[in-house]
Amino acid sequence: MSYDEAFRSVLVSSPAKLSLQAKHLVLSQEDKQAKLFLKDIHSIILESPQITITTALLSALCEHNIIVLTCDDTHHINGILHPYSGHFQQAKVAREQMQVTKQKKSILWQKIIKNKITNQAYVLQTHHKHKASDELLLLASNVTLGDSRNFEAIAAAAYFKALFGKGFSREQFCFANSALNYGYAIVRACIVRNVCISGLLPWLGIKHDNMYNSFNLCDDVIEVFRPWVDRCVLELDTPSKDISLQQEDKRTLINILQEKACIDGQSYPLSRAIGRYVQSLKGAMLGEQSLLRVSFET
Repeated sequence: MSYDEAFRSVLVSSPAKLSLQAKHLVLSQEDKQAKLFLKDIHSIILESPQITITTALLSALCEHNIIVLTCDDTHHINGILHPYSGHFQQAKVAREQMQVTKQKKSILWQKIIKNKITNQAYVLQTHHKHKASDELLLLASNVTLGDSRNFEAIAAAAYFKALFGKGFSREQFCFANSALNYGYAIVRACIVRNVCISGLLPWLGIKHDNMYNSFNLCDDVIEVFRPWVDRCVLELDTPSKDISLQQEDKRTLINILQEKACIDGQSYPLSRAIGRYVQSLKGAMLGEQSLLRVSFET
């Protein structure tokens, strides 16, 4: 795996012009101007409806595998621009991916869900929800091939109620859900970027199989990383919070990508842990490598 230099997420929340100059993103606002080296950027969130962007910059963003997220008039993320091709052997990788057996997919999904539930249990444990944490660890230990008993859903129901209260539902219109959705979108964009770089087909999932979803594989991968967002939102969510997210909330959620995660005994910023995990998944899908486990830094 080549070293990925990108570490910046850029949020543009007020009117601006974005252009390209000598391999730099140039951000111009009234009498102010900032330049950012493209190699340092992995994602840009365009929040203001009064942003103009040049086609030269759009092309350069794709060349540098930089993800662009757009927002609707309520400032919720509603779109994604990603590179068309990010790997020199994309056709070869795609053919191999399409030949992955159901048995291998079942094994991988079992590992993904075990890893996800274990990470959820860790979040509960660190917030003194010991009984619920123990229940989730028991569920994780009994996940079967392909999660045939749907322990993922059972764990999620117990997990969110333990975190946010017995009356909490992911369908509610509240601060916690707004923040969760925003955070998941940020992490998902980072996953999309790394899947595209790897040459894997983002629409061809292991478990997710929605014909209208261009990112089924990315939605498989995100499962193990959701608890980082959950933990951040739990710490943001207070009784005084309005339903809508403030700029400081969004910046905190964007900075999740700098939180630490451990893979194979090594600590990485989450953005780089995602890249390492995607490469591990590729090796497990297309070869005989074992899928690495992602955990919180303790």
